[in-house]
Formats: sequence, C-alpha cells, structure tokens
Amino acid sequence: MQFDPERGRIDWDGLFTFLLTLLLMAAAVGIPLLISTAYIYRTARAQGTGCDHKSLLVFGKRLRNGQIDSDYESRLARVLTQMQQDAQTRLLLVGGVAPGEQLSEAQAGRDYLVSHGISADRLHLEQESQNTLENLRHARSLLEQQHAFPVTLISNRYHLARISTIANSLGMTHQLCACEETFEPGFSLLPRLLMEGWYVLWFQTGKSWSRLIRSERMLNRVT
Repeated sequence: MQFDPERGRIDWDGLFTFLLTLLLMAAAVGIPLLISTAYIYRTARAQGTGCDHKSLLVFGKRLRNGQIDSDYESRLARVLTQMQQDAQTRLLLVGGVAPGEQLSEAQAGRDYLVSHGISADRLHLEQESQNTLENLRHARSLLEQQHAFPVTLISNRYHLARISTIANSLGMTHQLCACEETFEPGFSLLPRLLMEGWYVLWFQTGKSWSRLIRSERMLNRVT
C-alpha cells in the first residue's frame, strides 16, 4: 500500500496501514525493517542488467522543474541501450504529473528517448499514476490489452525489490533489469535502502491486514 493523497482525497487505507506498520515496528523494536532492508540490499546486489523480453517497462521518477534527475536518466540510458540493440522491442513508460509540475514523468522520458533517436511509435505512455503501486496496476491493464506479457521491469537497483514485490502481488509475469552495471553500496545509499525497506514492509503489512480482515476493497488494490 502507498500513502499518498489520491487526486485530492485522503487515502484512509494507506494512512491506517502506515500507522499499523509503525506499530509493528515499535512492537518488534525495528527488526521487521532490518529484515526488509536486507531484502532490498540482496536484490540490488544480485540483479543483472539483461533484458530478455521484447516488452519493456521503465519507471519514471519525480521531475524537478521539468527536468529528469540522474537516477531517471540512468533508467532511460539502459532502455536506450536495449532498444538500440533490438529493433523489435517496445517500451511502456509509466509516471504521472507530480504536484507543481506541468510535464508527466512518462512524457519527459519519451522526449529524452526520441531526442536520442528512438522512434516514437515504439513508445507507449501511462501518465495517470502517482506512485509505484499505481504505476504497476495501470501498466498491468495496458500490457494485458497489448498482449505484452512477459515484461522486463527496468529501474535503479535500490528500487528493484519493491517493484518485484508489487508485480508479484499483482500476478505480473516479469523479469527485473538493473540500470546500473554494478551495485556500489555506500553510506550515502543507506537512507535510500532503508526507505525502500520501509515501503516494502508497509506494502506487505497492508496486504496481510487486508487478508486478515477479508477486505475485498483493499485486496483489489494490491492483487
């Protein structure tokens, strides 16, 4: 589950599961977060850079004054390499318009790739989502319509465990592809790994709670 106001509405399910995850953390003195972060680390370290499928999906990242940052550029650079190597590949770019921005993340990625010689007819956009869960839920519908499974999911190494956790929950047949050639851990990366560990823990807690109370509304968001 993600905690984001959805189109101006408070996400009460997300808020409740956020607080439930905090309670779990406090009761277990932080051990669940450490376990989750270790999973993030192992996935980031072990993942390769191969893309075996003709269908690719790249995740956007929040723009800053309409500009992509270094993480998003590295994702697009990996995509560019793959699409230049295989003219049959097709790409779905996901990411909506963040508050205060005029351009969607997906459109910014499309502009980058077109400027580097990729034909626009090989690119498809999903511009409605506001977080990783929405990215994948909307992408699932589009990929099913296009008969484009299995799909290779491309992102930064620190992000791979979260997207795989959600994709598995949604029943998406996928492969992961890291945009960086190697994993280079360091103290500066620790906050990012911990944050990703928190997101995965939050998602799993929300999903488990949904099953426990048999809430179809909540389960429909995550499965």
